[in-house]
Amino acid sequence: MKAVTISTLRKEMKEYFDYVSKSMGVIIVPRNKENEAIVIISIQEYNSLLETEHLLSTNNNRNRIQESINQMAQEKTVLFKVD
Repeated sequence: MKAVTISTLRKEMKEYFDYVSKSMGVIIVPRNKENEAIVIISIQEYNSLLETEHLLSTNNNRNRIQESINQMAQEKTVLFKVD
């Protein structure tokens, strides 16, 4: 994660965008107000966040994911072949 001023971002925008695209890094650009900032992330990272939000959006999904995690932790998995 990098924090840069808006002025620095303007001067070196291509380099910062390349950094985000290639490293999955995050850039924080503070604004004038104390707790206000802009976050720059890659489209892959953004899509990943949306997918995670979707998967965790219902109790049923959350419970099923937790159940699967618990089964793996207890080594209660079943191997099978996919043809």
